[in-house]
Amino acid sequence: VLKPWQIDQLRLVRAATTEAQTFAAVLQDVQSMGFEFASFGMKAPIPLVAPRVAWCSNYPPAWQKIYEERGYLQRDPSVGHALHHDHGVLWSDELFEHAMDIRQAAAEFGICHGWAQPRRDARGMVSLLTVSRSQGAITEAEMALKSPRIQWLSHLCHEGMQKVWSDALYGGPQITLSERELDVLRWSGEGKTSADIAQIMGISEATVNFHTRNACHKLGSVNKTAAAVRAALLGLLN
Repeated sequence: VLKPWQIDQLRLVRAATTEAQTFAAVLQDVQSMGFEFASFGMKAPIPLVAPRVAWCSNYPPAWQKIYEERGYLQRDPSVGHALHHDHGVLWSDELFEHAMDIRQAAAEFGICHGWAQPRRDARGMVSLLTVSRSQGAITEAEMALKSPRIQWLSHLCHEGMQKVWSDALYGGPQITLSERELDVLRWSGEGKTSADIAQIMGISEATVNFHTRNACHKLGSVNKTAAAVRAALLGLLN
């Protein structure tokens, strides 16, 4: 059963139609839990080289500029953690052992104590909600107490921002494949030839090739192997 605060937040995020509205709905709850700052970023599963990233926060503009200009995103260990793990992590000197310059630079703007909560969905979209403050270390006890709420907010932010960032992250409207196109790609991913797939699906080889061409066109892939890989990365073959 959803708690009253969950229902309120769900209503706010669902009603939001812009990045600013979605982030404001989450930030309000973040600040009510004793944090000053929040940042949220998402990374698309494709392209594999230079994947699309979207990011927003209420960090001081000067810090946002420094973070971007110095390429901290590529070195930030909390971001690296999110790419490989699903559990939250507290900022610490140990976490930033090889990137203490980032930690020290952030502290100059009052961004001292943080908690990073990653999320990954079935389509391979990765997101990271980070909450932070200038005073008061975040203890393990506080993390245990507030973890359900932070995880709920990360889920809401993931779904809400994906809605408003869809074109930016996917490079256009989300891809929709027919059931036949999906089946053809699934069997292609298993290494089956067009003739094999035709026999398995009980259709002609020409029809298999027709669905393959359509799937490749929708996915922007040069062949069925690349199409199957891309569809799998997008979570379309689950």
